[in-house]
Amino acid sequence: MRSWPNRSPSANRRHVGQSERVPGGVHATQHTCTLVKQIITTLTILTVALLSQAREMTSWSYQELYDQADLVVIAKPISTQDATEKAVLPNISPNVHVVGLSTQFDISVVMKGDKHLKKCVLHHFRLTNPKEIMINGPMLASFDPEQHTRFLLFLHREADGRYSPVSGQTDPTLFSVQKLEGAAQ
Repeated sequence: MRSWPNRSPSANRRHVGQSERVPGGVHATQHTCTLVKQIITTLTILTVALLSQAREMTSWSYQELYDQADLVVIAKPISTQDATEKAVLPNISPNVHVVGLSTQFDISVVMKGDKHLKKCVLHHFRLTNPKEIMINGPMLASFDPEQHTRFLLFLHREADGRYSPVSGQTDPTLFSVQKLEGAAQ
């Protein structure tokens, strides 16, 4: 009779951390680590590429917008006209070429400024070439009078009587020109 060595039932089980061999002689855990390193490297390169396109923006609080504004209103756009003005937006690179616009608003509520004001004209811009693809492009305001949408506007008065966004022309919809939701008139 043959005697077998005294082996416990756990002797045939793999321990945590042990790996199987995969074709080519590479351990499965080594293969997984290599794959994870490649994914992390790729994500790092993509992140750096995207951050290199980032641009500096000033963040505004409602109090800062209010304090800097000559006029704060809730208003509805009624018409938009192209102006003859052509410009390059400030504080953005590469250069972004734009065309001036004048949008007339019916004012519902004046929160700061002349309480008797019923209309105002917002001076803003649109892209010269709206089909141009941009990474991290400007957040320009556009209005559709047919939508009957109301906006909260924080505005500076310009020398010609029109108003411009307090936070500047490059990204007005981030702070100075805010679309309002709801049914209030």
